Amino acid sequence: MKTPLIFIALSALAATGALAQEQTRTRTYEGPNVSASSTTTIDREAGTATRDRQATNLNNGNTASSSATRQRTDTGATIDASRTGPRGRTATLSGERVRNDNGSTFSGTATGRGGQSYGLSGERSRDGQGNRSSSQRVTNSDGNTVYSRDRSRTRTESGVTRSTTRSRAPGFRPRRPR
Repeated sequence: MKTPLIFIALSALAATGALAQEQTRTRTYEGPNVSASSTTTIDREAGTATRDRQATNLNNGNTASSSATRQRTDTGATIDASRTGPRGRTATLSGERVRNDNGSTFSGTATGRGGQSYGLSGERSRDGQGNRSSSQRVTNSDGNTVYSRDRSRTRTESGVTRSTTRSRAPGFRPRRPR
């Protein structure tokens, strides 16, 4: 009777060690026109997550790729991401999210495929009554706001009110590295 209990205890310890290790998952797709792969690696102990993707157009050989790295910090997380299109132009994003008592803030920078530089900022907040708000701002190298979005959700006795306001400079198209 003691042998099975010892075996179960040792199995449980081995399983616990496996959960703390780095985990990698790779997915591939082979279609008639495209070949693609995605590799995601998560290391919970180190607080890191990375994702690398690549796709190749089988008709003309053009390749697009993206990578992203998230690192947990004491107050939130940092992120670095880049995406390279089939013409070789790269867009990047880098920033830090900081948690606070009722939400979080984000600040960072981005570079567009054409080499334009942007400043990024955002804020999220919520209270214990179900009210939420968020805002995002993108500024160009001159400090002018080229994109903004403000969202709110307010709960009252008569229901929930939602509001979203956006503004965008002519010619600016917001995109996220995937």
